[in-house]
Amino acid sequence: MSAPLPPADIARREPELIIVAAGTSIHRFFTAKYDPIYFDKSRDGRLNAPDASYGVLYAARDATGAFAETFLRRPGRTLLDLDLLRQKAYARLSITAELKLMKLAGPGLAVLGATAEVVHGGLPYDVPQAWSKALSAHFDADGIAYYARHDDEALCYALFDRAAHAVREEERTVDLDADWFWALAKRYKIGLAPQ
Repeated sequence: MSAPLPPADIARREPELIIVAAGTSIHRFFTAKYDPIYFDKSRDGRLNAPDASYGVLYAARDATGAFAETFLRRPGRTLLDLDLLRQKAYARLSITAELKLMKLAGPGLAVLGATAEVVHGGLPYDVPQAWSKALSAHFDADGIAYYARHDDEALCYALFDRAAHAVREEERTVDLDADWFWALAKRYKIGLAPQ
């Protein structure tokens, strides 16, 4: 069974909200040659706008969620190549104003008429993007909260570009070959590929 599309009466439903308070730090791994605060308008992201009408920035409540969303995309991976690490960087971002995120997880799924397949299914991303568009259009919220596909205990955020005013870079790390990074990788039993 495939993931359901947003129901016709979605505007009359009441999404469960997660509040991200001002002063909260969120976490993101990103392609090092770009800015970490980037609201993607392509069709590449799971919860991106299908018509490029708004951008989406992906982050996580904890660094583990950001790691899972970035480095666990290939199921069963046990080794990370140093070349991949050199292409990526880490940023801790600060939320400067309260954000309201619609929870596309837990009881929030049933309330909206969704299932976990919406955020946990693979390509193509037509269905999750339809959900993103419907939620963005019908509710005055700043994005979507969901659990990572490869670690369903890790809370992640898809922030709509309407929240851009409330996101500030706090710290950037471009050298990921460091103890703190490998401590994250160890959680998933991932090591460095032989050089």
